[in-house]
Amino acid sequence: MKRKESFLLQQVGDENLLVPIGAQVMDTNGIITLNASAVLIWEQLVEEKTEAELAAGLVERFDVGHDRAVADVRTFIGELRENGLLA
Repeated sequence: MKRKESFLLQQVGDENLLVPIGAQVMDTNGIITLNASAVLIWEQLVEEKTEAELAAGLVERFDVGHDRAVADVRTFIGELRENGLLA
């Protein structure tokens, strides 16, 4: 899976925000706030990645077990799909 290019990740103060750009502005219900693990997943999705690759990235970067990383990836990917953010 891979992310759409019609969203821009911006840091505003302490918050990480996904901001729709271009035509996507009309199809999106606003700005999406991301936590640190979601930012890492989003950044990895610039290229085609599997859930396993994304989870491995979380395990490597954060002090989190494999099962928790897989669950977090599945939850966030579900939210991305639901909101039309995956290509």
